[in-house]
Amino acid sequence: MLKYFGLTISIIVFLINLFYFDFEEPFFSEDNKVTLIGIIGSLCAMVLILILILSEKINSKIKGQ
Repeated sequence: MLKYFGLTISIIVFLINLFYFDFEEPFFSEDNKVTLIGIIGSLCAMVLILILILSEKINSKIKGQ
């Protein structure tokens, strides 16, 4: 349950940072650097949590055999 809560929080943080990203300014402008770091960080968190969820499902299938 805690994994899904963390996944939800990281999706919310990703969407907030995507909302604040200014597409009309240069990609690496000062304001966009902060939101870019937030977007990359939340994407990393989502990938790690999804790997954890999948590995636990695989582990339960292996132990169930």
